Amino acid sequence: MPQETSQPSGPTASPEKRALLEAFDTVLKTQAEQREAERAAAEAQRRGHGVSRLLMVVCATILLFTGVYLYVERPEWIFPQPAAPESLAVREASLRITIANAAQHVERYRKQSGKLPASLQQAGAHEGGIGYLVTGTGYRLLSEIDGLRLTYDSSEPLSRFVGNSFQVIARRAQ
Repeated sequence: MPQETSQPSGPTASPEKRALLEAFDTVLKTQAEQREAERAAAEAQRRGHGVSRLLMVVCATILLFTGVYLYVERPEWIFPQPAAPESLAVREASLRITIANAAQHVERYRKQSGKLPASLQQAGAHEGGIGYLVTGTGYRLLSEIDGLRLTYDSSEPLSRFVGNSFQVIARRAQ
């Protein structure tokens, strides 16, 4: 509480002294109000820390239980089941289409330049495990993946080599 100062009363106190005493009283009151405001702010901050600690404990507990649940239950929406391995028919159909794609690149190169390319890369095809061999007037494409071996000879019609590969792959998705 601010101290009460006694103001001289009567004819001895001049207006300057009274103004000075009033200013002093105002300064003391202002300082007391500032101290009170600082104390109230410190109290509010101390109470705020208690709430934030409680909130941190609650959040950490929820996070812990969620982590344990995910570890134990392994829900499919987070841990999807691995895809089933492709059947031999689907793998063969995919390989036939890949080889046919390379053959189309070679044929396109032959039509544009009038000769066979030196490599699949020169023809613009992705090699991807496909061997390329020039034979007389034609070529052969060979590939072996996972024990599945296929050979395409350019003397064979491409449509016969591909066969029903597109239908086999389309049925896989059903």
